Amino acid sequence: MGLGLLGRGLGDTLFLIECGARVTVTDLKTSEQLAPSLAKLEGLPVTIKVGGHDEQDFISADMILRNADVPQHSPFLKLAEEHGVPIEMDESLFCKFFSGLVVGITGTRGKTTTTSLVYNILKSEGRRVHLAGNIMGMATLPLLKVVGPQDVVTLELSSWQLQGFHRAGISPQASVFTNIYPDHLNRYTGMDEYIEDKTAIYKYQKASDFCVFNKDNPVTLRLAGDARSKVSFFSMNDAPKNWDIKLPGDHNLENVAAALITARLLGVRDSVIREAVETFQGVRYRLESLGIKKEVEFINDTTSTTPVSGIAALKAYRNREILLIAGGADKKLDLTDFAKVAAQMATRIAL
Repeated sequence: MGLGLLGRGLGDTLFLIECGARVTVTDLKTSEQLAPSLAKLEGLPVTIKVGGHDEQDFISADMILRNADVPQHSPFLKLAEEHGVPIEMDESLFCKFFSGLVVGITGTRGKTTTTSLVYNILKSEGRRVHLAGNIMGMATLPLLKVVGPQDVVTLELSSWQLQGFHRAGISPQASVFTNIYPDHLNRYTGMDEYIEDKTAIYKYQKASDFCVFNKDNPVTLRLAGDARSKVSFFSMNDAPKNWDIKLPGDHNLENVAAALITARLLGVRDSVIREAVETFQGVRYRLESLGIKKEVEFINDTTSTTPVSGIAALKAYRNREILLIAGGADKKLDLTDFAKVAAQMATRIAL
């Protein structure tokens, strides 16, 4: 349910076909909108229904694999539940079958960078590790073809993806909770519902598992008291001052600190962590330098989709002359503070 264009729905579809399943793909988007994804399914044994959903598909299926972009309150999912059809999601279904270690990272901001840092640290140590979850274009379920019980999988998990963990009643064995700020209020009734989805990162952990919480964030500090597993904390001040950290901005010191504490708990030596951190150049679309033209450096921060991340980006370049280009979809978030900081720090603004 939900083929989409980012590649995860396509990856899951190809995997299920390979497993011998009789797959029906259904999406509200039209064939024109889904053309890039549909082109990769041509000639394969799959039933494709686009431009709307058919109730019968949700009643007669043995299982529904729901894309994270599909709202969990969809009437078609409710219909499936009423007929006893199990509803699964990519990452949580993977975790049901994977017997190795899963490191799950969530939060409003910083989860991609923190996930990538943890992955790079474990890889530097020589572990067989895989990067998956809310990473653009990568489905997690197909990893079942290549992972072994000694492998580690680092999963970036959004609030929507964590809905599948609530449904399954499972959490990653090792978890990181980077922070909580207002986000996605166009899809949630309020902050309480958004936070509740996020709590699946630790809610079903065992006593032998652990979760690392942000000590500097009031919400995550409070939520840490609900965890049944071992609890650890990180703070921006945990990022060593003498390390040559290439990532700009104080917020990235939080990400480094989160990865550092997590790696230590996983038994990685500080010397290995330091080398991995100091050689880490960041991830695409997050304060990504695209180069310099006529003495102007162009910074791509496309994933700054909240006021908090926009403010963090501006502050990362507080000593530079800034031309801010900003815009995007409405997530029902209060932009007041972002507007104030932008007015103070940007020389010119294009909206």
